[in-house]
Amino acid sequence: MANVPVAPLDPTTLPRGQRARRDRIVVAAITLLERDEYDAIQMRDIADAAGVALATIYRYFTSKEHLYAAALLEWAEEFPRAGPTPRGGDDEARFRALMRRAVRAFERHPQMMRAEMVLEHSNDANARALFDEFGKRNVAALAGALPSIDPDTAAAIVETANAVMVTRLRSWAHGRCSIRDVDRSVQRCLDLLFA
Repeated sequence: MANVPVAPLDPTTLPRGQRARRDRIVVAAITLLERDEYDAIQMRDIADAAGVALATIYRYFTSKEHLYAAALLEWAEEFPRAGPTPRGGDDEARFRALMRRAVRAFERHPQMMRAEMVLEHSNDANARALFDEFGKRNVAALAGALPSIDPDTAAAIVETANAVMVTRLRSWAHGRCSIRDVDRSVQRCLDLLFA
């Protein structure tokens, strides 16, 4: 049975003190996930790391999945801005740089990929809403790297390249290939798309 949304999905609607508390909880969740696997982390661990009562977490998040969907969204915020991106009119170079940046981000934080795999099957309505927002933002960031390409073609490039990257990242998360294999597959896909 799906959880009923009881917490605001938009943290900007919270008063400043509540927003700061919510942000502390999300940062604690990210920090713990950078050290441990998703399944090993308990809500009590997050409460302790954030310096809040366990009940406080449930004021903002309906479930662990809801919290980690918010954490994934927050973690991915830096993705389009982290690191150098080629400037100028070269859409292909910008797109390749963003795809490499995404692969490297998951290489540095493999637990994020495994958490993403859990979240995409969540029954929590709030977790699903935030996970959908995570997907939309990633697609928008990638499409934004292709301003010189007509929107339909850019959407097809993003969809295809993203599908290859996510499929290969899942294989990597399951130990079936290396991160270099992921990057090679993505770059080969881009070679074909931009040929």
